[in-house]
Amino acid sequence: MKTGFLFSGQGAQIPGMMKDLYDTEPAARAVFDCADQVLGRKISEICFEGTQDDLNLTHNTQPCMLAGDLAAGMVLKAHGIMADAAAGFSLGEYAALCYAGALSMEDAFRIIQIRADAMQEAVKPGDGAMAAFIGASAKQVEDLCAQVTDGYVVAANYNSPVQTVVSGSAGGVDEACRLAEEADLRCKKLAVSAPFHCALMEPAALKLQEVFEAVSFQDPVIPVYMNVDAKPVTGAGAIPGLLVRQAVSPVLWVQTLERMQADGIDTFVECGVGKTLAGLVKKTLKGVTVYRAGDVRNMGKALAGFTDAD
Repeated sequence: MKTGFLFSGQGAQIPGMMKDLYDTEPAARAVFDCADQVLGRKISEICFEGTQDDLNLTHNTQPCMLAGDLAAGMVLKAHGIMADAAAGFSLGEYAALCYAGALSMEDAFRIIQIRADAMQEAVKPGDGAMAAFIGASAKQVEDLCAQVTDGYVVAANYNSPVQTVVSGSAGGVDEACRLAEEADLRCKKLAVSAPFHCALMEPAALKLQEVFEAVSFQDPVIPVYMNVDAKPVTGAGAIPGLLVRQAVSPVLWVQTLERMQADGIDTFVECGVGKTLAGLVKKTLKGVTVYRAGDVRNMGKALAGFTDAD
């Protein structure tokens, strides 16, 4: 058995997230305490007591999700469950790199706060949008984007063989959705505060490039499969450039999962709140085992599954 940890991205956040793990697992508590100390504000209180609106603010979402992702990964580690490889969806990539030792936890929280604010500032509220196409192939979505004439829109997240997310200007995404309806394709606008993973995030990418000049990256101790090319990175030197590109490039999640399976990963654990990534694995791969680890109940199931497998 070879195990891959998958770290959740923006969108899965819910009020009260990770509180039961915080209350019962010292390893989870240590992660949230680190976040609170490094950022100088109570990330833990936002996760445990904040409203959905509080959590949906990108300024809060990204550090909260990073804390939840790392808390799950560190609890598994504390119980002796280690990953053979890792990947993270969008901001989850920072959790994957931190888990793999390529980035200190303190630097991860500092960077993710800068990233969150830079992404929010890159495009004025209302000027950008994102939408999910469900039940359509990636090729259908790409062809539809190419037909848009009013604004800018591109494929941003290749989530599963039957779900692709587009990102761009508000007008471009609206036109893409209209074209989808005409083609009898299902399209759903996403409740996001900025158009992530497209060229409109160039100001954020430039900010990250500047920030990374003062960050010390290390060689990851396990392969981390990166969003921009779905390939495992094993050396520190390539990581900053890949993270800068990630801000303006699509998340190749389908390709990432397929590459991990081809490299022998047959058991996946979603680290972080929710079940989005576990669901995408089930829609993309066959013959694999999938666990979740975002709360005490699912963490218990995951730990039991690994114990039974030994």
